[in-house]
Parts: sequence; structure tokens; C-alpha cells
Amino acid sequence: MNVDDDKHDLLFGVRRSVRYHNRRRQFFESFNTVVTALSLVFSSATVYGVLKEQELAMIAGSLVTILTAFNLVIGSAKKASLHHDLSRRFLALEKKMLSQPDIESMKLWIEERLDIEADEPPALRVLNSICHNELARAMGYSKEYLTNITWYQRIFSNFFDVREHAIS
Repeated sequence: MNVDDDKHDLLFGVRRSVRYHNRRRQFFESFNTVVTALSLVFSSATVYGVLKEQELAMIAGSLVTILTAFNLVIGSAKKASLHHDLSRRFLALEKKMLSQPDIESMKLWIEERLDIEADEPPALRVLNSICHNELARAMGYSKEYLTNITWYQRIFSNFFDVREHAIS
């Protein structure tokens, strides 16, 4: 067991997790902001429609209801908060890992990482691979350590995995 290599691998995984959860948090915060803004616009249209045009009021009111219900079902604010918390926990672990490792500290760090991962929702593999590539580039890794991700996988990476089995 090479403690330095194990620490490097563990640290890489922790840093990738921080990036992943920050991206998820940003996605859910943006989603919540867009839905809130659209709800405000359609609520204003509903008020206008009530005063001027009944059909517009019904359509705008329906859209507000649908958007609000959709956001409630998705739970974007709650998910943003969860990913923020997970990111902070991984960052706290990374700070602990700044000391010189020994076998006992490695065991404690691995145990803490597993505790954090137990609270994680299932990961999106494509997004996780994107975060892997970002971190590998930031740490100066050569291209052989990067995974190949297509443009369409990137587009949908925050929504669902597309052909995650094809990631190489």
C-alpha cells in the first residue's frame, strides 16, 4: 500500500465530487430562478388577462400552475441545498487531507468520504466524467487520462445520462 498514491487518488475523487456537486447546485439554482421568473411573467399576464382578456388569463394562469407544480415536484430549491451541503462536506474533507498522510489518517478520510457518499443521490455518470476531465486538465494530466464526451452528452449532462456506457 503506497499511502501517497492512495492519498492522491482519494484527493482526486474528493475534488471531482466538489466540482460535481457545485455543478448540480448551480443547475438547480438556475432552474429555480428561470421557473420563478416565468411564473412572475405569467402571473402578470394573468392579472392583465383578467382585466382585458379572459382567454389570456386562463392560459397564463394555467402556465403558472404547471410551472409551479413542475418546480415543486422537481424540488429544485431542496436539491440545490442538498448539493451545496455535499460540496461543503467534501471541501471540509479536502482541508483535512492537507496534512501528511499515514495509514490511520487514510482510513479516517476514506471512512468520511464513504459517509458523505452515503448521503448522495445517484450520480449522473456523464456529468461526473465532465468533472473528471476538468479536474484532470486543472491538475496537468495528459490527454490519455481524459474521457471522451460528445457534444450531445454535454448538452443533456445535467438532465440525464446519454450513452453513458460509451464513455471511454
